[in-house]
Amino acid sequence: MQDGQAGRPYGVDIDNISGRIDAVNMQSHPPHMNVRRTAYHHGNARSALIEAAAALLEESGAAGLSLRQVAERAELSRQAPYNHFTDKAALLAELVRVGFESLAASTRAAAASTSVPSERLTKAAEGYIAFGQEQPALFRLMFGKEFVDITQHHDAQAAASMGQVELAAIITGLAPGPAVQDVTLVAWSLVHGYTSLCIETGLEGQEKRLERARLFARTIEALASV
Repeated sequence: MQDGQAGRPYGVDIDNISGRIDAVNMQSHPPHMNVRRTAYHHGNARSALIEAAAALLEESGAAGLSLRQVAERAELSRQAPYNHFTDKAALLAELVRVGFESLAASTRAAAASTSVPSERLTKAAEGYIAFGQEQPALFRLMFGKEFVDITQHHDAQAAASMGQVELAAIITGLAPGPAVQDVTLVAWSLVHGYTSLCIETGLEGQEKRLERARLFARTIEALASV
């Protein structure tokens, strides 16, 4: 871990997160797009490789993924991956970056369906859980360190921080002021922990997603009012 990263989950500076909320709210964001559906939109080899890698990741996990397999799935030459990525680690880091951007967009799009703060939080939590349950291998890759050290990849680290800024922006409606930082960390811990348990232990299926999201929102709302 690099200097100054201690205490920052995945390189995210929770203490300074509130200062970035206004910038996020002022930006116009594209609609959420699944990682595996982005590739051929631009009609280029790099995107095709990312789509192929995302599909293979869900099928066989990061350990079983190879650049040769990615090239074959993308119907490109074996040399093609090396024209865009120095090695497998670089490709996985790009998947992590795209994954975090997609997760932030999923959270944002879900919350945008309502203007009521508590309902926005419920929708955001539901979107977060859905992302993890529907793309478990990518979720593991994003939040693990076995294959990608996010502190060594600036773009991926920046993308990771955006998800927390999005969540903090939603929580501002419940806990304005300095409490945003603490409540954001608790909210993230609750939702992320539950999502991880569902993925790793099969704790509950997708049918419980909305019910649990509502429970987390009520819990966080109560904490914010203390």
